[in-house]
Amino acid sequence: MGFIAMTTALAVPQAPRSSLVALLTNRSLQDGAFAALMVIARIPSSVGMPGAFVFLLLTGIYVAIRLEQTCDALRRCWFLLVFPAFALLSAVWAIYPEVTLRYALQMTLTALAGLLLSQAAQPRAVLTGLFVAYAGYTVASLTAGNIHPDGMGGALALYGLGGEAKNYFADTAGTAVLLSLIMLVTGIERDSPVLAVFSGGMSAICVLTTVRAHSAGAVASLALAAALLTALLVLRTRSPALKLAFAATVVGTFALCLLFFQPLMAMVQELSAKDSGLTGRGYLWYRAEFIIAQRPWLGMGYFGFWHPANPDAIGLWRYFDVHQEGTGFSFHNSYIQTMVETGYIGLAIMLGGWIAGIIALLRRFVLTPSLATCFWLSYMAMELSKSPVEPIRPAALVAPTIMLFAALGFGWFPVGKAGTARTPQPGSG
Repeated sequence: MGFIAMTTALAVPQAPRSSLVALLTNRSLQDGAFAALMVIARIPSSVGMPGAFVFLLLTGIYVAIRLEQTCDALRRCWFLLVFPAFALLSAVWAIYPEVTLRYALQMTLTALAGLLLSQAAQPRAVLTGLFVAYAGYTVASLTAGNIHPDGMGGALALYGLGGEAKNYFADTAGTAVLLSLIMLVTGIERDSPVLAVFSGGMSAICVLTTVRAHSAGAVASLALAAALLTALLVLRTRSPALKLAFAATVVGTFALCLLFFQPLMAMVQELSAKDSGLTGRGYLWYRAEFIIAQRPWLGMGYFGFWHPANPDAIGLWRYFDVHQEGTGFSFHNSYIQTMVETGYIGLAIMLGGWIAGIIALLRRFVLTPSLATCFWLSYMAMELSKSPVEPIRPAALVAPTIMLFAALGFGWFPVGKAGTARTPQPGSG
């Protein structure tokens, strides 16, 4: 009976339908497609609310078809949702509660999308989808040649296809570089010269695009992340003891960078020809000290500062000659921005989630030869190295927030049974 049923199912009249059904129900294809579509809906700034609607619709569909995966994400990664919950709670004491509640809810949904991707059964499929989205958008932006003067400096910089400013677009291009390198390694490991050559060429194009965006911080962060990725790839099949020693070295180096942040920042300024005020950031940080002192513990409410009715925000907009009030302006510092909005308590919660996620990723690196783990660690290195001069933090309906929570959440993706952790498993990444 089984043989007859199988033969009938493969009969010629039903073959096209069966092939289509098999394609649509392929979990790897689903993971890659949803990853690509969800981020591409939120990379371009010009798509606005229609893009946000598409992203939320895709997230809802992904949840509906992956209820078990959603439960796994909530069960394994609940700690990462504490900051979104605190942001929602901040509407209680916010100066503009309706604004805070709206943006906090949107940020929470964005974070959930990232966590869902982090727990996908086929991590490499997710990376492939992200590669298609990020590399494709980067090349399209380079081809379009959207050139604008570089803010206060006046130099010409490449902007994104959708009008994203240089720092945001440089982050997109830098992410595309790291994903291209991962696909290059995948092509080599799978003995696929076509994939390897194509990915290598894409990485070179994306590096050029990052440089043309004229963001010194993005270039420096990408160089750091690429160096770390190279080391992780070299070590990923080595003994757990060696990888543990390397992980400890990475943590120690990061701690030293925090201790000597000011000298390192001065060196970066000199190498990148930046002024001592980091293109106006010094004045922003100076003003932020007084703003934080007014409500130090709880802040003004998530996303509650840059509001057209806030006189402090208006004063800073006027100082920097920003004419479109309420647009994506920030304090250009992840920690200052977070303290202004959610106070010291919010900052502690956010950092606690980041530290826990990074430790979990390092644990995965030690226990498994996971290619996806190497990527997410290098991505976090790229983002965190920019956090003192850029707003790298959970935000509403933007691709970097999806990526941030996907990276942190992947630390809790199961490593497999003991004794098989060093052997790559299907779908283990």
